[in-house]
Amino acid sequence: MRLLAGLVSLSLVVVACSGQEVSMEGFRELKEELAQAESELVDVTAERDALLAQQELDSARVAKSQITADAIGQIVSDPASFGTEEQVVELLSHYITPDAITHDLAYGKVGTIQGWRNTLFAGDIDAVTFEWHNWMSDDGSQGGSLWTWQGANFVGEPFELIGVALTTYNDDGLETSETVIWPYPDEYVYEQFGVGP
Repeated sequence: MRLLAGLVSLSLVVVACSGQEVSMEGFRELKEELAQAESELVDVTAERDALLAQQELDSARVAKSQITADAIGQIVSDPASFGTEEQVVELLSHYITPDAITHDLAYGKVGTIQGWRNTLFAGDIDAVTFEWHNWMSDDGSQGGSLWTWQGANFVGEPFELIGVALTTYNDDGLETSETVIWPYPDEYVYEQFGVGP
């Protein structure tokens, strides 16, 4: 704003030095133009500051959400390395909100913590997850992964399934929901796992 005021003052000096008369009306017009320019500068500066602040928040959220995604991926790919059933579930709960829901398109909705308990420890299933690829949105609010789930199913037979998980995260980078998508008919998924919904 000081720059604009200086430029207007300079223009008045230049006009005065050039021998041209500046009428009161012309002076008023210059002042109005200055006020308009100052107002526009305030708006642009506020918009810039808001964008920079949002960019900082988004960067922080991306980092937190990526930590969550990586941690959960490591835990569920080798739960035995992280202790007993209760220890694994407790560790997972540090990265997942208590009310988080997992929507498995073949099996329906369940609380995410309970879903991992069922997946990792229910029955006689002995399987591992291998993550092929993961991604994160620019603001850290959503992510996803492509993985293979393989091993021995609930009836002791070998199985291998490819799946996609779409995940949402809160401002603290904690998982709030997950949708599991299977590129197969539901009946094929039930057959591979050895159990229906």
